[in-house]
Amino acid sequence: MDERYFFKLEGPILEDNIPLHIAIESLSNFQAVVDKTYLGLKGEKKRLSKKERQFFQLRAQSFERGSLLTYFEIFFAATQLTFPFMVSLGPQNVWDYTKESFNFLKLIYSAAQKGAQPTYTFHDNKDFTVHIGDTHHHYHGQVYQIGENALKNYQNLAHITEQGVSAITAGTIEREDIRLLEEDKNLFDLPSEIDNTPIELKCEIFDFNKFKNSGRLLVAEEQVLPQGEYSFSIYGDQDNVNYIYSMLRPQVTVTCLKESRINPFAGEAVFRLHITGVTS
Repeated sequence: MDERYFFKLEGPILEDNIPLHIAIESLSNFQAVVDKTYLGLKGEKKRLSKKERQFFQLRAQSFERGSLLTYFEIFFAATQLTFPFMVSLGPQNVWDYTKESFNFLKLIYSAAQKGAQPTYTFHDNKDFTVHIGDTHHHYHGQVYQIGENALKNYQNLAHITEQGVSAITAGTIEREDIRLLEEDKNLFDLPSEIDNTPIELKCEIFDFNKFKNSGRLLVAEEQVLPQGEYSFSIYGDQDNVNYIYSMLRPQVTVTCLKESRINPFAGEAVFRLHITGVTS
């Protein structure tokens, strides 16, 4: 395949040399973004297997100094093209879905940063429409899953702009398709709010870190919050021994404050619980 793409980091920290940790972190997360596009087009969420990696790769063709600039190709082994889902898929298709997932994430997180909650209409052909106020944006169905799966890697890339990197860009030789600047460093990190009204929950504390005074708990059915796992931290100056012993009990009752933030994929969601007390 002869399609040629680029990935580039610019900034003062790269002027004289390239710090290895930044090079590794940025390239690893960018590789993961494209991997998740490939997996999303297959309808899967798992990592690529070692065998599958032989069929699908990003291959660097050259690096240039003065910035971290690499030209690369999206490579498919010929044998992979015999798989049914790959018949009409090539490097340009993978890249098109990669840039669309970025555009989709940037759209919904920019809206959420302003306090707007995106809503979605899913169509019979599996495509979907994003509604933000009076504006409507249409995407192919796979873009939703790809964007959701690649979110953490885009967060990591955005955070690299806090380390002396002023711009991260990627695209084809003719066009820049992905762009993250210093002002985008918190684009995918949404603000949260703590509700000062205490709530009581019956739950199981199954993980606790005594050094960080935080852990994980499982909320039982028919509670104020939906059943499921939640992160928590100890509120104020409490003795953490009670929390250590709580892990030995099948169920305890906690009083806590919930910290929530907008989730562009699913509405407002509880981000963390701040526990003010625990009893048997």
